Amino acid sequence: MGQTTKTTKADDRRRQRRVTLVGPALITAAGRSGRALSAVLDNANRLGAGFHAREQLQVNDTVSVSIAFLDQEGDEQQEKLTGTVAWVKPWEKGFLIGVVWDHMITKELNRWLYSYLNETLKETA
Repeated sequence: MGQTTKTTKADDRRRQRRVTLVGPALITAAGRSGRALSAVLDNANRLGAGFHAREQLQVNDTVSVSIAFLDQEGDEQQEKLTGTVAWVKPWEKGFLIGVVWDHMITKELNRWLYSYLNETLKETA
């Protein structure tokens, strides 16, 4: 326990199935002078996530990602994760962006995202 695994895009696609999860996200790249990029989260798993945005990030950018969730009472909860941009593809309305998390999503570190992924994966099993 406590071991961190960093994976590549190919590893991510083979080892973990992504689930649809759509919602607003803010992405801050280390080299963007602290200015956050507005993005939409499209899908996620315990190793990474896919986003779309109007602005481009660079492959290998170190990023901080903030995602909002509603809990069972309808209150907004925030998840803050760090990762690396694994890929960027042009898209008709901007760019598709794949991020690999620095740490695998766990119940202890990422309560809201872990719960959503866990419940969604149970439903589709």
